[in-house]
Amino acid sequence: MEKKYQFFISSTYEDLREEREKAIFTILSMEQFPVGMELFSAADDDQWEVISQTIDTTDYYVLIIGNRYGSIIPEGEPDAGISYTEKEFNYAVVKHIPILAFLMDESIAASKGSTETPDVVAKLYEFKKKVKNGRFVKFFKNSDELSTLLSQSIFKAMKRGDRPGWVRATDFSIEESHARILQLTDRVHVLESLNADLKLENNRRPELSIMYRCDPEVLSDERIAGSKVEIENGIVKFKVKRVYMEDAKGGITYNDAFGHEINVDENDVRLLRYFFQNGFQLLFHIANEGTTRATGVRIHMEIPNGLLVISMQEIWDYVREVSINCTEEEHKGRMDVLYAPYEYDDTDEEDGVAGDNVFISMDELIVNEDISDLLDPSELDVSAGEINLEFDEVRHKDAQFYRGAYLLPTTHGEFEIRCTIICNEMADKVEQTIKVVVE
Repeated sequence: MEKKYQFFISSTYEDLREEREKAIFTILSMEQFPVGMELFSAADDDQWEVISQTIDTTDYYVLIIGNRYGSIIPEGEPDAGISYTEKEFNYAVVKHIPILAFLMDESIAASKGSTETPDVVAKLYEFKKKVKNGRFVKFFKNSDELSTLLSQSIFKAMKRGDRPGWVRATDFSIEESHARILQLTDRVHVLESLNADLKLENNRRPELSIMYRCDPEVLSDERIAGSKVEIENGIVKFKVKRVYMEDAKGGITYNDAFGHEINVDENDVRLLRYFFQNGFQLLFHIANEGTTRATGVRIHMEIPNGLLVISMQEIWDYVREVSINCTEEEHKGRMDVLYAPYEYDDTDEEDGVAGDNVFISMDELIVNEDISDLLDPSELDVSAGEINLEFDEVRHKDAQFYRGAYLLPTTHGEFEIRCTIICNEMADKVEQTIKVVVE
């Protein structure tokens, strides 16, 4: 079926009479429908309703800009301060009507001059910038050149054939169209039913979340490493303790499992005790509150500066390394280096404490070779500044736990551990933050 297309011509009037006539003639000569302001009085509010309705039913909006901005809508009316032409253009943009824009060449516009005030000329300049922004425009020097450019644009637009257009009523059968509509309606009902079934199935999905847990069993009688934290409204609160050194003035000497005498100087005792008492073990609870299991669960945690992350397995291996085949006395000597005596009250502020500045920086810590080795992770899931976890699955209404990392603060402040969770069943990643406050 052959379509005819409607073209709405928008421009100022008095200065572009000849150009408008050429545009109308060009559109008619191509057997299409031109419409424009010749049919309306743009200054009439009632007529704007007619204009907007005409643009709604238009296939293409033709904009012609010369050297005048045109009459400006007065204060108190909708869109006051802009010209009627710009109002039409804005409306066509909002309605997604394809725009064919033609601007008078600057040399011609300048030679003709403008009778408008400087502020109105400035409005014209800004209007042209708006029209050219993200849009291909054509420049003309006279009405004949405009006609040629317009016919080329119309031909390309019609060739695309992506607009509704108009068709003669005699070119199609109402009965056949009605039967086709009924057929398509039945098909839509079938597809809607199938879609509802798919939505019901697709609504079964995992809902993964991660939170920090405070487990009393994290700190065992073996005193491996770390101190307790407080959890308040999901925020992890940790207080760094002063390092007790009253029993280690001048260092600590003990015999190892082979009978060798080991001398640990006072500074190394201070560093090791800080390391083993002023951190906390991470215990994360990864829960699935959804309606189906999650498979291929991957979790990435970014640990911010000011918190050192260490593999808990390496700490366990280090502490237990000398306990094998050791006597109780030999093991106690090693533990005396790593920990203050059990009876020490960490609230005590007498001479046995390190002073007000209890934080020890990474640069100070790595002076000790043992600590330096522990800070250099050998595991894939724990690396400098991040933790990466993988679980084959987390069943729905179930959870997985992770307790393989140790955080050591080197300064006070508020920190955010950024967590990203993905799995095979979720199209989008889940992002969470766990706030840590260190005093």
